[in-house]
Formats: sequence, C-alpha cells, structure tokens
Amino acid sequence: MGKVFIHVVMSLDGFISKLDEMDYAWMFKHGGDDELTSRMMSEIGAVVLGNKGFRDGTMSENALPYGGMQVPQFVVTHHARDPVTLGPLTFTFEADGIARTIERAKQAAGDKGVALLGASINQQCLEAGFVDEIVIHLVPIILGDGIRLFERFGKEIDLRNEEVTTTGQVTSMRFSVVPSV
Repeated sequence: MGKVFIHVVMSLDGFISKLDEMDYAWMFKHGGDDELTSRMMSEIGAVVLGNKGFRDGTMSENALPYGGMQVPQFVVTHHARDPVTLGPLTFTFEADGIARTIERAKQAAGDKGVALLGASINQQCLEAGFVDEIVIHLVPIILGDGIRLFERFGKEIDLRNEEVTTTGQVTSMRFSVVPSV
C-alpha cells in the first residue's frame, strides 16, 4: 500500500487557508506547478478530507479537491450519510473514525498514496501516527491570519528532510515522518 501524506500550499506565517476558506488566489500568484507537485499529483490514489465544506455548504463543483482528480474521496464525519456526487467525484462519508477511514482509503488507493486535505484532518492524522510524509509548497506571502497547518500539538514529531526545490518564488519541501519508538 502507498503512503499517507499531507500536501499543502502554505504562507510564510504558517497558514494554509484564509479565514473565509474561499480565496485561494494567493496560493498560485507566485508560480505554478513544479516537478515535485507533478510527482505528488501522480502519487494520489485516494483523498481523505474533513466534513466542514459539506457541513457549511462551501463544497461545490467549483472547489473540488485537486481540481476534480478522479480518485476515491473519503469524508470523515461524525454522522453517517449517503454518498454525494459533485461533478465527476463521489464523496463517501465515513463515520467509523479516522483510523478506519484511513484504512479504507489506503485499500482504495492500492499502490498509490492517500492525500489528506484540511487542517483538522492533517493534524489528527499526524498526531495519531498515520502520516508518512509532509509536502509543503511555501509561498512568499504573509497572510497575517487564517487557518494554520499545525496548531498546538500534544507531542513532538521528528521529521527527516527528503527534498527541497525552488521553482520561481515557491520553495517546495518534502519531509518523511520519523516513526516514534
């Protein structure tokens, strides 16, 4: 089975989204895809995301994960519900906990990886030890406020720097999570 990874664009002050979560233009104004982004995209076999976009009505065909990449989509929720189809994607809602959702996503992804989307899901999976890699595309902007990628962890997590590249104004970093012993 493939790896579970966090793959985000982040501001210099550590935000992966503005507070309104609808303005993403800042992510792309300093450069486009690099070779690492292309590789990460080709590694995605399934996506696990939080329920917030469905709960607050902001998930739409205009804001599909990874531009609508057609891979299985698993939504972690506390309340089971029927699948929802938006454009080419069907979202399966999982209410059996994050561990079971990650297990199902890994099975669906086969040899490919599972991409995590959303600050809460990223943090929960990292704290629980499910994350194998973190890829951050750091853009030269200070947002000043927003939703942070990492917020108040209850433990220290060691990382190993695997790769750093710069394309245009974007610095991309790939880290592996060092298993705790």
